[in-house]
Amino acid sequence: YPRSGLHPLIPRPRRGRAQKMAGALLVLCLAGLCVLGTPAALATPRLLGHFLALHAGRLAQRICGLAEELCHVQARYQGSYRRAARSCLGGSVRLGSLLLLCVYFYVTLCPELDLPLALTLECLCQLLNLILGLQPLTPAEISEVCERRHLNVAQGLAWSYYVGYLKLILPGLRERVLSSPGWAERAPGGLASWRLHILLPLHCDVRDDLQGADPAVRFLRHLPDLLLDRAGVKRRVYKNSLYEIWDRGRRAGTCVLEYATPLQTLLAMSRDGRAGLSREDRLEQAKLFCRTLDQILQDCPDCRDCCRLVVYHEPEVDGEAGSPLAQEILRHLQQQQTEEFAVDGGPEEITGPPTPTSLSQEPHFLISTSLEQPMTLLPSDS
Repeated sequence: YPRSGLHPLIPRPRRGRAQKMAGALLVLCLAGLCVLGTPAALATPRLLGHFLALHAGRLAQRICGLAEELCHVQARYQGSYRRAARSCLGGSVRLGSLLLLCVYFYVTLCPELDLPLALTLECLCQLLNLILGLQPLTPAEISEVCERRHLNVAQGLAWSYYVGYLKLILPGLRERVLSSPGWAERAPGGLASWRLHILLPLHCDVRDDLQGADPAVRFLRHLPDLLLDRAGVKRRVYKNSLYEIWDRGRRAGTCVLEYATPLQTLLAMSRDGRAGLSREDRLEQAKLFCRTLDQILQDCPDCRDCCRLVVYHEPEVDGEAGSPLAQEILRHLQQQQTEEFAVDGGPEEITGPPTPTSLSQEPHFLISTSLEQPMTLLPSDS
């Protein structure tokens, strides 16, 4: 995933720079040993001894964790003691082999050093760390583990939104839009797109009435209903709506609009103390939701060119989000038109020539790096 073009506030995935930094520091430490003139014959056994003692201490720490997990074998591991042991001790074969090699080289190269004392002292240090809680995972480490193993709330919400909704409605959306009477009523010469524009406010303030969020966004007409048998419900109805975007007193654009409803869940969780989701956590989860959803759609050929993710961030004043988003929607519509002119020499589904509007000025409530280089989400038709 080489880019993060949804919004400047959405972070890129982590790329293992900690391991690269560790390698650089390792080289620096070796250089320091050379500068100090420490003989290799003396440094090597001591290094192996410390390495062996460190892993022995870590093993003692894991055995303490195993004592807790054995009390939950039935509920957490379906009665399998082997699974419980693997969950605590990790790759025991690799770790055991490494420890045996260290013991061999340590005893061979430097038999006069007191190995049992070194192991005992390291185990004592690790056990004290565990008892006193001196080595907890940092928030960054917890975040990295959760992202790598897809354990975040936002990632589950993104997959649920895709599998339970977008994957169903997007493949046939174009036909539903083009057959809608509202499509024929769109403003002549204005910007128009049949794609679904999903509004993703990072503050998670999802309004039930779009016109209440911005009077310049006005409901035009419902699309024809999509009826599907789903999860035991016969002919479940899926609805989508066409909206007009007004600018300077005239209709400037037409498109299918709606909020991403999972953001309502994040907002409700942050307001319910039982969920334990702070305001800062909610913002991070909202960013991760947008990035995960984009990644999922990029990998789905039937969906990736059927929607646009409109990510924006409005500063909150007195607990309420601020004003209009019509200019952000118009910016996305004009970006689609520009992309199609660049690729195909003319618009395919977006009609009307580019018209100068106030969207040439950056909206005051949006955080953006540049409007001259709009952020790309999904590839245009080719």
